[in-house]
Amino acid sequence: MFKFLLTILMLFTFNVFADDHKGDRVSQKEMMKNIKVTRKWIEAGYSDKDKFLKVIKKHMSDEGHNYPGRFIGFGFNFDPSNDEMVVERVIENSPAVGILKSGDTFVSVEGVPATRENRENGVLSFSGLPGKPVKAVVKRNGKNVEVSFNRGLVNPKYTKAQVVDNIESSDSEDWGADEYKIVEIAANRKNNVVYAWTWHKFTDDITGLQFEENQVTRFQFNEDGQVVARGDMSEESLVQSQLGFKVSR
Repeated sequence: MFKFLLTILMLFTFNVFADDHKGDRVSQKEMMKNIKVTRKWIEAGYSDKDKFLKVIKKHMSDEGHNYPGRFIGFGFNFDPSNDEMVVERVIENSPAVGILKSGDTFVSVEGVPATRENRENGVLSFSGLPGKPVKAVVKRNGKNVEVSFNRGLVNPKYTKAQVVDNIESSDSEDWGADEYKIVEIAANRKNNVVYAWTWHKFTDDITGLQFEENQVTRFQFNEDGQVVARGDMSEESLVQSQLGFKVSR
């Protein structure tokens, strides 16, 4: 699938600067502006928190959404820098809906204490077979509550406000990639879409190991030149293998 998508990207590249074709809804001038926004978005995202925040606020539509990669899990967010594992947000249409609530603090998962040490050394594991029930204990309103839910497909979607909040709450000192490059940017004028193929290296905060990854990102623009949808495909399995992990089946 990844190779197929990259082949499509290369085909799109030849059409970026082509003469207007019947059915194209975006002019060459407008598309060049969108390509410029895409490049600014990517470069800021890899290098500078404050610049990235400015790009998002200026170039992302108020009705826009960010679609990070899908995964098998439960569907909740928490801050890994905290010692306690506190649910910050439950992702809509995920297995965690109706089971977890914002503010829930994990006490244990399958009998294993939900300590930061157990999270970081892999003892507290959330990976496993889709559909398998997992039992946990969370503290809610000062009381321990037993919960159980099944792992399933999670397809996260974030609004502009949520994206901005996530950026603002991040640590600017830990921001950015060790290395990155934009391999190719291509466009589809008919659908007002820009694709970007990037490569990067990061150092994992938990393991201290460095990993590299290719990523293909799709930017959907509206008629005003603002991003209404952003989604990407990345080499998650490759990243996990570089960090010494594997998908548990």
